[in-house]
Amino acid sequence: MAGDTGPEDDLKDEVRRLSTRIGELESMLAQLREPFGQLQDISRNYFRFIELYMKFGEISPDSALPGLKDSISRDIVNALFQRGGQNISEITEAVRRRRGSASRRIIRARLAELEEQGIVRRERLRKTVEYHVSDEVVRKWSQMLGFVKRGDRP
Repeated sequence: MAGDTGPEDDLKDEVRRLSTRIGELESMLAQLREPFGQLQDISRNYFRFIELYMKFGEISPDSALPGLKDSISRDIVNALFQRGGQNISEITEAVRRRRGSASRRIIRARLAELEEQGIVRRERLRKTVEYHVSDEVVRKWSQMLGFVKRGDRP
């Protein structure tokens, strides 16, 4: 009886089919893990935003710098977060738009203090000097928001 298969052969075939199907399902699950991980990160960040808003009443970069007590320095940092690479005149104008008035002399003095504290950095170009938020402050703000790479988590 060459064409006959016994119960053992049927069972072996069924085990092979099930094994193949299990492999396919494992592959599908592996493909779903990444999007679910991303969704988990998004929802975690959403709740982090809500927590920040409840704690500070707003979500702004100066929340990452609780040591900034004066409002002019906070306005400078916010202006540089909105657009880095500004010179003193541009920063003064941005602060003026927020506050209604601003003095270049005071902005220059605050920038020097912020630079000394490591909050901003100065970049000398050919004929001008531009200011940027320091990389460390950007990193802190990103961590606060939860926008850090998995390997960069503290």
